[in-house]
Amino acid sequence: MALDAWILSAPLRVLRQEDHPYRETTLATLGRHELGLCRRATSAGPACELFLDGRSIFLPGAAGPERAWFELCRELGYEPARHWDWDPALILFQQVVPALASDWHEPPLALTSQGVPEGVLSLAELRQTFAEAVAALRREFSGPVGAKVVETFEWLPLRAVVFHDDVQLPLDFEGTGPGGRVSLWLGIHHERPVVLEGQAPAASGRRWTTGNIEARAPSEAFLSAAGLDPEPPKGFEATLQAALDSLCHWMEAPLDAYRRTYPVGISWHHGRRERLLGRTIVDVRAGDPPRLVLDDGTEVAIDPEPVPFWEHGGI
Repeated sequence: MALDAWILSAPLRVLRQEDHPYRETTLATLGRHELGLCRRATSAGPACELFLDGRSIFLPGAAGPERAWFELCRELGYEPARHWDWDPALILFQQVVPALASDWHEPPLALTSQGVPEGVLSLAELRQTFAEAVAALRREFSGPVGAKVVETFEWLPLRAVVFHDDVQLPLDFEGTGPGGRVSLWLGIHHERPVVLEGQAPAASGRRWTTGNIEARAPSEAFLSAAGLDPEPPKGFEATLQAALDSLCHWMEAPLDAYRRTYPVGISWHHGRRERLLGRTIVDVRAGDPPRLVLDDGTEVAIDPEPVPFWEHGGI
């Protein structure tokens, strides 16, 4: 397991067991929970079942883990908008399962090129779909302005997908269709992403808008996030909007399928207070301003010049 990429707030501890030479089961603890990996004999190749606190959370053929795994990831601090390039499926299959089966003589599961079992929908597949959609823009938009727009999106890969379960919006609790609002986070730097907001879908599809750009024009926000010259060429704004419409239309069906793997009703986005509550300071990083590094990787800027107490009515 790549410890430098471990984002959950509790360590995974694999327990020692004596069932050599071929392991059939492995147990581990993750915080106050217990995980189990059990071999299952099939004619189709390697197969295993995953358990969380004694309940099955994954069998080969499922589109994703069961709800309990998503709830555990949220309990241990996972947030899509902060932990780019990861989702609960990738954490489970790219980090947890390899750690559980590190000394097995045979692979526990047959994985695709995305590092997940066949049939599992993950953020990795969605990122690849977005990259293919961007590549298709080169065939759709020509000329120097079109090339500039395509270059912009090539520098803005999809990094996170956040589902907003807003009680004011209709949700599909049956798992047979799309529901709720979704955000796509694009960028090369976590500090300056571009966020595409997709509202609750209608018959004609979602209505997409650009969020978090404040008072800037969309062209300036996209070019700046891509690390390019923020001065757009003539006609860039209209071509950018047309490319956005094309990209979002391309992503509708994959997003709806991915949404159905996520259980509804889990809040994946918390405010600053909830994010800092109960965290421990593990490091202090020098800079201007200095930053406190918390145990979940969050960095908090601190004021090096404290305000005198009398300005707050001290004695």
